[in-house]
Amino acid sequence: MEWVRQSKSIWDLEGRFLAPLVDLSSPEEYYRNVSPIYKCHNVNKPVVVINSRDDFMAPFENFNLPEFTKNPHLTLWSTAAGGHVSFVDKLFPVTSYLDRAVPECAQLLRDFLEEEGSTD
Repeated sequence: MEWVRQSKSIWDLEGRFLAPLVDLSSPEEYYRNVSPIYKCHNVNKPVVVINSRDDFMAPFENFNLPEFTKNPHLTLWSTAAGGHVSFVDKLFPVTSYLDRAVPECAQLLRDFLEEEGSTD
């Protein structure tokens, strides 16, 4: 575990731990393999991406990249807060932004489809 203490950043830790864990040689290679931004061109069905602007692991500016913006099948639904993964609002009792975000997003989609005259 000394290598954990020797790591100077998350990037360094990922190079020492995550990349080798999945048989990759560097943090660059790891992120190239796991980051969805490099897979956007493969999306060919409608997808709503939910992301918070304060997510430190998935920077909001990535959603302005051509890999994301040029795919007509991708729609971004963003929140001001939510952090990474859990969108935890309160710990006791546990509540989540995501618990509210998904139904809101679904309602927006239903409203849009009704306005467009399509329910398929």
